[in-house]
Amino acid sequence: MIALLALLACGGDAPAPSGGAAPTAAEPAAEPALSVAPLPTVNKLYRITWHTTPAPPPLSTLFEIEAVVTDPAGAPVEDAQVRINARMPQHGHGMATNPEDDPGTCDAAGACTHPGGRYLTRGMKFHMPGEWTLRFDVEGPAGADHLEVPLRL
Repeated sequence: MIALLALLACGGDAPAPSGGAAPTAAEPAAEPALSVAPLPTVNKLYRITWHTTPAPPPLSTLFEIEAVVTDPAGAPVEDAQVRINARMPQHGHGMATNPEDDPGTCDAAGACTHPGGRYLTRGMKFHMPGEWTLRFDVEGPAGADHLEVPLRL
C-alpha cells in the first residue's frame, strides 16, 4: 500500500515508446503515466484499475478518467453504473466542475453496457494543488461498493 501511495504521489513518467526515445510534447506517450494495478473496493465486491488522460492529471485543465471494473476473479463487469468524482478532504470541497459519466453502449430500451468493463468520466479538473481523494462509486450486479484513492498534486 505504501508503494502504491508513493506511485500516486509522484505520478511518474510515461513509458517510452518501443523505439526507445522518450515521447516529446508533439507525440503523446503510448501508455498513460498514471495507471494502477487493480484495487479492491471497500467490501471487495469489485476491483478497479484506472488511468487519467492526460497523465498525470494536470492542474487547472480538464482531463478524463477511464476505470476498468472487474469482479474479484477478474471478469469484466459490463452492466454497472460507475460514478467518479474527487474531493479535497482537508478543504471540505470538491472539484469546480461537474464530471460527466459516459453512459456506455445503450439499446433502444435504454439498457446500457460497458464493453470490457470500461467506464469513462469526462470533465474532471483539479483546480488547485494539494491532497485530493478520487472516489469510484459502483452500483453493479454484486451490489453497491466504492473505492477511495488519495492523490497529491
